[in-house]
Amino acid sequence: MIGAGVEGAGMDMDLSGKTALVTGGGRGNGRATALELARHGADVVVNDLDPDVAEDTAALIREETSSDAEGVGADVSDQAEVQAMVERGVEELGNIDILVNNAGVGNAGPFLDEDYDSDFQLNVDVHIMGSIYCTRAVVDGMVEEGYGKIINITSIHTKNSVGMSPQYDVGKWGLKGLTKSLALELGQEGIRVNAVAPGWVDTRMTEGFSEEVAQQIKDLNPLGTFAQPEDIANGVTFLAAPASDYVNGHELRVDGGQIPIIDWSLDNR
Repeated sequence: MIGAGVEGAGMDMDLSGKTALVTGGGRGNGRATALELARHGADVVVNDLDPDVAEDTAALIREETSSDAEGVGADVSDQAEVQAMVERGVEELGNIDILVNNAGVGNAGPFLDEDYDSDFQLNVDVHIMGSIYCTRAVVDGMVEEGYGKIINITSIHTKNSVGMSPQYDVGKWGLKGLTKSLALELGQEGIRVNAVAPGWVDTRMTEGFSEEVAQQIKDLNPLGTFAQPEDIANGVTFLAAPASDYVNGHELRVDGGQIPIIDWSLDNR
């Protein structure tokens, strides 16, 4: 019988004694992730651009779990603000063992739009440079400890662009490349760098879709629905936990098997 004689076998998902930093943790996927990490024992530094929103999630963690939490407002595209955020988090909760680069923007549109350049810059500043700044701010502590987990939130777009969003694609593809490269370098220091690539999730980013587009997306998904933020949080938590210690440089797709072909024409946005 397969597995006979193995007692207590199972995945180690215990994060007790660890401190996590979740950027963009005040709402949506970030909020669900911060809560799920806390439920598994991690103390959590919750970041959001709005400090009040960050503290709301932190307060919920303190209320609903046995973990501690600190809400910190900071713009991840500002290196000085990132450094101050990490210093405060370390002072309050201890060395950052888990970093979730979740903060993101959805600004995108056709390349021929007149304001395409500002949208490109924003996506690069938040998705790529923001993740670099946050990683740079926590990595020395991880190297000193000889262990760490960095999870970058990419997108279904890194499998196949849906079109009409080159700005967003550049940001997320860049973040995927950063994940792969840092996994090679930092893995030698005991730091695992992975990514979670969400499909279409029921968050503020999809609220503006027309009923036609929303239904088209659901029709192209074998599961026939949007993901919930908790689905993404579960994937992140697995990559943060000891159960995934031999996983490095991987992009975990949490998309329900989505077929990424959508009629995102100029007339159907």
